[in-house]
Amino acid sequence: MVKRFRHKALVTVEIAGHVENGEWVEGSTDTVEIIGRFDPVDTSDVIRVNAAGNEVIVRGEFYTPIKKMEGATILEVPELGIKRNIICWFPWQSHNVISV
Repeated sequence: MVKRFRHKALVTVEIAGHVENGEWVEGSTDTVEIIGRFDPVDTSDVIRVNAAGNEVIVRGEFYTPIKKMEGATILEVPELGIKRNIICWFPWQSHNVISV
């Protein structure tokens, strides 16, 4: 049987600094391991809009059952040697698609 989600990926999440109980708490980064499937995009026809509102050509998509993480900026799939900025993270009914 073929495993649908066969890759392990690392998602870098940036946590912004904020005021808590009247004191400034510095921002930080965290790395979360998720499972999924990476598919490269071999054409320049796939374009998505990033958080800044700019159109960016998609070079690959990562399919995962994990729900969207706020502040996620980088997706890394070590076994494939891929480390790319996240363009957008779309939720669907049965899975989520991370465009990089």
